[in-house]
Amino acid sequence: MEARRTDRSKGRQAESLKLRSTVKTWSHKQTHHVWQTNWETETRGRTSFRLTPKPTKKVLGLHEGLSKRQSALLVQMRTEKIGLQDFLFNRRVPGITNANCPCREGRQTVSHILLRCRRFRQLRRQAFGTLPGRHNLRVILNKRKAAARAIRFIEQTEILGQHGIESHTRLS
Repeated sequence: MEARRTDRSKGRQAESLKLRSTVKTWSHKQTHHVWQTNWETETRGRTSFRLTPKPTKKVLGLHEGLSKRQSALLVQMRTEKIGLQDFLFNRRVPGITNANCPCREGRQTVSHILLRCRRFRQLRRQAFGTLPGRHNLRVILNKRKAAARAIRFIEQTEILGQHGIESHTRLS
């Protein structure tokens, strides 16, 4: 009699665990589906979406080997929430009267600085050299090696006021 109760109890426990596992799996799938739908239809944060239309764990790999400061700088570059004229002007920061780059060739954005600004032409050549994809913002900010070089490049320009900060990136 006692053995039957134990068997039934074990059977219920096993069934309960299977049910719990099934519900958990279903819940994770539903949550991921809702999140993915929101990612694709959201109107804010489109900069990140343009760089990474389908986010994966690969994005986290970009931060491997970076210091906290460098990782923060990479996030700022990828989201364009960074202390450049365009961002500061749009946030109505006192003393920022326009969004233009001092080179007068466009708004001072991450894309402008990394790809086009004539003030940093020589430094850009040194930083990116013959790196594949050096003319493509998506490649620069989505590939580990290129992202590490972009961080170093931005630090070397000193446009964010980080004078005297040395880059200690372990990647090259």
